[in-house]
Amino acid sequence: MDPLAGWTVAVTAERRAREQVELLQRRDATVLLVPTVRTERVDDSLLRSTTAALIERPPDLWVASSAAAVQGWISSAWSWGLGPSVMRTLCGASVLPRGASTAGALVGEGLDVDWQAATDTLDGLVDHLAERGVTGERVAVLLHGSDMTWFAEALRQLGAEVIEVPVYRLSAPEPDPGLTRLRDAAALRELDAITFTSQAAARNLALGGGPELLERLATAGVICACVGPLTARAALAAGLPGVVVAEPNRLGSMIGLLADHLGRRGREFEMAGLPVRLQGARLAIDGKQVRLTPRERTLLEAMAAAGGAVMSKRTLSQLAWATAVSEHTVEVTVNRLRAKLGPAAVALETSNRRGYRLAVAG
Repeated sequence: MDPLAGWTVAVTAERRAREQVELLQRRDATVLLVPTVRTERVDDSLLRSTTAALIERPPDLWVASSAAAVQGWISSAWSWGLGPSVMRTLCGASVLPRGASTAGALVGEGLDVDWQAATDTLDGLVDHLAERGVTGERVAVLLHGSDMTWFAEALRQLGAEVIEVPVYRLSAPEPDPGLTRLRDAAALRELDAITFTSQAAARNLALGGGPELLERLATAGVICACVGPLTARAALAAGLPGVVVAEPNRLGSMIGLLADHLGRRGREFEMAGLPVRLQGARLAIDGKQVRLTPRERTLLEAMAAAGGAVMSKRTLSQLAWATAVSEHTVEVTVNRLRAKLGPAAVALETSNRRGYRLAVAG
């Protein structure tokens, strides 16, 4: 069984969300798409006039802060008929990217990278430029969508003339029912992990969900997987629990990190003498896999964790439905679960009408 099979993962990205969803679904994870960032293009007239000014007076140095900004700006320039002029301007300047992904985007556009920071931090760029010296130089800064006022000001303090090039802005989306779904999934322990590929995504989730969501995520032991240390730092500052960070800063690395952490959460034991692996909503009995509904998963996990103790129908109803439901509802769900257990169903025992116990070994 794939380490990601059976687990439920929420994806907060907007850009490259489809790629991330496909990576997870190919490994049999269940995905909730809850974008917490909205990308908005700046007014084309502003970007075009800034671009024309840079062509007329080329910069000595160009700082690129994100791959999306690089690709968005250059593609816009070509659509205006300014592509050749922009490329000549860029080729005549020293080019400094923030991080490996931005460097990759530059190389993909046919540009040479003069220097690359060891980390994805803008602080590293400021330190390098302070050591290099930029006094009297004209520096174009391609913005990454979030507030970079402090960075531009730091370069001005070093004596540079700074031209900011805004391509897009990152903002929080309108109130989304997806956040309510996320809150409910966490309360019912149906959510296992959330992925973040930007600082804004982490901050917006915490702000939009509020303290109630943060508390539910912590109680449910949800993993918050982040691409890179900057995103992880923002997630921690926002109060998100279970933060883990992928190195290197790649989408594939984050998926691999998630597989490692979630795979270790799977439970292995014996029922009716048969080997069983319970992994989120996926159950393997003697090598044969079945899918569990969220309620069935909660009931089975609770009874397996009880170590053979009897669990009352009332307790089970509060765990699986977050409220008291009729005993008949619990009975129907347990019977469906028994059917899925197949030859191991005899291990799910009824105890004098009081409740149920799961006879497990290991």
